[in-house]
Amino acid sequence: MAPRVIEQYLERLFTWESLENTERGVEFELKNRLIEAEFEGVTTVVVDGEPIAAEDVTLVLSDEERYTADEITPDAPLELDLAETVQVILERDRLRLGVHELEVGLRVEGYGEVGFTTDDEVRTEDLLDVDPGEYTVAELRELAAAVTEPESLERLLARERDGPDRTTAVEFLEGRLEAAEPLSAEEMVRSEPTTKDTGSSIVNDLLVEVLESPQRVSVYLTVQTLGAGTPEEIAGRTLLPENTVRSTLEDFESEDLADRGEDGEYSVASPVSVLQKRQKDLWSILRSTL
Repeated sequence: MAPRVIEQYLERLFTWESLENTERGVEFELKNRLIEAEFEGVTTVVVDGEPIAAEDVTLVLSDEERYTADEITPDAPLELDLAETVQVILERDRLRLGVHELEVGLRVEGYGEVGFTTDDEVRTEDLLDVDPGEYTVAELRELAAAVTEPESLERLLARERDGPDRTTAVEFLEGRLEAAEPLSAEEMVRSEPTTKDTGSSIVNDLLVEVLESPQRVSVYLTVQTLGAGTPEEIAGRTLLPENTVRSTLEDFESEDLADRGEDGEYSVASPVSVLQKRQKDLWSILRSTL
């Protein structure tokens, strides 16, 4: 698969507006909207140009299944099913308000080392939001020591005063707030993240459902990325054999989801058109989620 094609695939993993500060660290979500895949390693995680050590990156699939980045290897890969999500937790200082750049590098079975760069915005609702009364003073000190955002510290201080009002906790938070640097003019002027908006993410999720199989999703997304291509060209950019790609494209054509040109190249309908053409399936999916 061409580098830019796999990069576009990987960009779809990131869930926009998932970047947030929590008591666990800085978190964001990856969701497999593409094909079933094996990740053989997390090679890079960089936030605003600052690399994060592998032991400080945790991937959580569920409460029972969590790994640090250095535990994922070719001998112990992370298998990610279609539509499965991974919460990525970074042990680092909490992010300030504004747009932040994320760079993620992965080792994917069959593709080698690949990666993508995107950005997302930390908004007020994404700041650390905890009840200090649920922490001992020592635990609160450890938590607040990684907070640099004045608004988060003000929130913690107000809740401490309104709640347990412990002298040592109040004094520590007052000191942290006094030392915190106010937002710069650049940080106060928000820019829009370049990642596709939530509507696009929803469309991609629905496409995965209505196209019914990872194989069909893979072929569709590859053609959409290329604009048009022959079965041979498309097979060369996926892990699928040419005869499988050809039969899938023929199925798409019979379902009015693709057109075959005189030169043998196939093009596919836009994502919105696909959903419109599969309204019955889409309605069934939506009903099942209600």
